[in-house]
Amino acid sequence: MDIGAINMETILPLAVKYAGPFLAALIIFVCGRFITNRIARVVEHALMRAPHAHKSLSKFLASLVRYSLLCVVAIAALAVAGVDVSAMSGMVAGLGIAFAFILKDSLSDIAAGVMLILFRPFVLGDEVEIGGEKGVVTSMSLLATRLTTRDNIEIIIQNSKAWGGVVKNHSAYGKRRLDMVFGVSYDADIDATMAAIQSAAMADPRVYDEPKIWTKVVKLNDSSVDIELRMWCDYDHMRKIKMEIVQPVKAALDAAGIGIPYPHEVKIKTHVKTSKARNRIAKLKALRGT
Repeated sequence: MDIGAINMETILPLAVKYAGPFLAALIIFVCGRFITNRIARVVEHALMRAPHAHKSLSKFLASLVRYSLLCVVAIAALAVAGVDVSAMSGMVAGLGIAFAFILKDSLSDIAAGVMLILFRPFVLGDEVEIGGEKGVVTSMSLLATRLTTRDNIEIIIQNSKAWGGVVKNHSAYGKRRLDMVFGVSYDADIDATMAAIQSAAMADPRVYDEPKIWTKVVKLNDSSVDIELRMWCDYDHMRKIKMEIVQPVKAALDAAGIGIPYPHEVKIKTHVKTSKARNRIAKLKALRGT
């Protein structure tokens, strides 16, 4: 018996039987992949042209469309090739559940990142405080938000913490109120003091005329009277005004003859005489008397 002839007689019908479905499946997969990539690009370009588009979100949604369609194409190709896709679908579903459990934290960050991008509680360039960390938003991705502090330290915060926690956006509004406190002597004329502080603030062109500048006595300390100054300005100027307004206020107070006290402490010493010392003094007086 010729083994080669038997093998050819066995293999050739199988090859003829499965060659057609295999080629059809291959054509479906190649063409489907091409069409899937084209659709994903169209979706990405359409999302990028939308108002307030975000690059990371657009790429993520386009990738989601691409891989979803690619799974459909792969299942269709396998079905044409004669593979039982019903059992495979269950296996794929099981793998999907397993991966979802393993990557649950990352998926939570991605979901939070999508919410942050859609609802925009802050944007790039805003100065925010998230979970006690304060800085300027320099980057937003689907997994994390990056902040840079004033002293150039980078802080990376998970999106799930940013979305699920309290976010303070210090630069959400262009106009902010700046509060400062100045201590003056108890001997100072309060009306003259408040007028001097207000004049120094009004002389700064960065301070708004409206709302009006506000000054009031807010506290009586041990050695000083605290006067609070409230003024409105642009957020971009807020930090500089806080540093630069002190010198004009000091000059205005000096010109008005108003003193700024410094903390001081008076120690009173008392001499307590013991009974032994008193007896000794009494004896000395008695000797002098004799």
